[in-house]
Amino acid sequence: MSRRRTSRQRGSRLGALPLTSMIDVVFLLLIFFLVTADFAKQEHKLPSALQTEGGGVRSSDLQPQIIQISLLNNQPVFTIGQVRCNDRASLEGVLKQLPRDAGVAIKAEPDVPIQSIATALQAARNAGFTRRSYVPGEVGQ
Repeated sequence: MSRRRTSRQRGSRLGALPLTSMIDVVFLLLIFFLVTADFAKQEHKLPSALQTEGGGVRSSDLQPQIIQISLLNNQPVFTIGQVRCNDRASLEGVLKQLPRDAGVAIKAEPDVPIQSIATALQAARNAGFTRRSYVPGEVGQ
């Protein structure tokens, strides 16, 4: 019987760890992580084009097509993205393939003649763009 008694006493001493302080520490850590966690999406991670109730994107959310006009060997060059055009007919052909809802913005370098800007405006009109605007280029671009 003495063996049973000593094994019971030894087991009761080992099983009697004070867990109250450990539970307090765990709850404090849990509260700390809940308070310091960031559950909201950061602004730079939000999608750039938000959906409307109809499921599509409104035309006011779209960016206008930009026609950049520069001079190359004293001849105007019309650039839309990666596409370059040298005359009004080819510019109209490219513009007819683009969406027209957002409109078109024409940006020219300071040394570009007014006739080239007028040519781009007329090409945009002939291609069906109802919203056309001219944005003057900055000196020293």
